[in-house]
Parts: sequence; C-alpha cells; structure tokens
Amino acid sequence: MVKKLLFILLLTLSIHLVAQTTQTVTIDWGRNSTPSATGNANASRTIEVGDTVIWNWYSSGSHNVKSKDSSNESFESAYFQNGGSYERIFTSVGANEYICSPHAGDMFGTITVVAEGVLSISEANLLKFEMFPNPASDKVTIQLPSGTEKATVQFYDYLGRLALTKKVTSAKNILEVNSLSKGVYMLKVVTEDKVGSQKFIKK
Repeated sequence: MVKKLLFILLLTLSIHLVAQTTQTVTIDWGRNSTPSATGNANASRTIEVGDTVIWNWYSSGSHNVKSKDSSNESFESAYFQNGGSYERIFTSVGANEYICSPHAGDMFGTITVVAEGVLSISEANLLKFEMFPNPASDKVTIQLPSGTEKATVQFYDYLGRLALTKKVTSAKNILEVNSLSKGVYMLKVVTEDKVGSQKFIKK
C-alpha cells in the first residue's frame, strides 16, 4: 500500500513538473535597443510568470539594465564597460518598464508578464491571424485565416485578467474596443480547435 501511494505521489509530481515549462527570452542590449527594434534587439517582450529574460551586451560603453519606478518588479544590474550579461526570472504578473541609466533615450523597453499558460500554445494548435490597426483607439479588424469561419476574441490585460470578449466571423470581423482602457493587452483568438495570440496596444 505504501509503495502504491508513493508511486501515485511521484507520478502526480512528475506530471505537475512537466506542465510547468518555462521559457528564456534573450535581448541584445545596446544603443537603439527599443520596442521598435527588430529581432533580438527588440526590448519589449511578453512572457509568462516564471520565464527568464537575459540581456546580453557586446559593445563598448557603460550600460546597465534598471527598472523604472513604475515597474511591477524592481531590478538593477551592474554596469558593464565592454560587454556583459544580466538575467532575471520574473515571478509576478504585471508590466516592467526598464532603461539603461546612461542611455535612457535610446535603450528602453517593457517586459510584460502574463499568467502561466496564456502564451503556451502548441504549433499544431496555433491559429495564425492578422490584426490591424495596432495600436488602435476605437476599432480593430481581425482577419481570420482561410477556412476559418468564426472565432472568439479575448483581450487580457497586463495582470492576466479577461478585459473583453467578442465574437467574430470571416464576414463580420471589425471589433469595437472603445471600452478598453489605454494600455497593452494580450489578444487571444480561439476557434474550436486552435488558439492564436498577439500583443495589442489600445491608445
């Protein structure tokens, strides 16, 4: 009986650990690393609770990574003169604005942390869709892929709370977003068998 209980306990623990997969995001940290930069130099990312962000900088000059006062979590790296690396595991849902102290004008970004599981979608179940305009103030269009007739659109705020739910079809795909407050949202589009997500900015 004891062996049976031990087996069940170990099986439950292993399933729980497998379910809790975490990701690591890498940011190339240097001059002009901003939210509008492309590739790994893009300084604004959306991650899940428990994920790790690593900032790597290779260029000369004194750089650091420092959270702003408005950041959900407080963090600050040392100064590196000729390249370096800094990493942090984010543990709570929220928006984390940060800068390089000496170069705040062209080295800044936001790490948006959402609830665990919000971004975890397998490739087989991934829905690819188009969304425009983004940012938007009053209306946004959701272009469903060919063959998809209807879907549910969900807007999650930076705390992981469901802020708005709408239905769309291939024919009626314009959504009113006037009721949303200004800010960054995770938009999920859900069909019967697939889910897609993108970052949406309400201006």
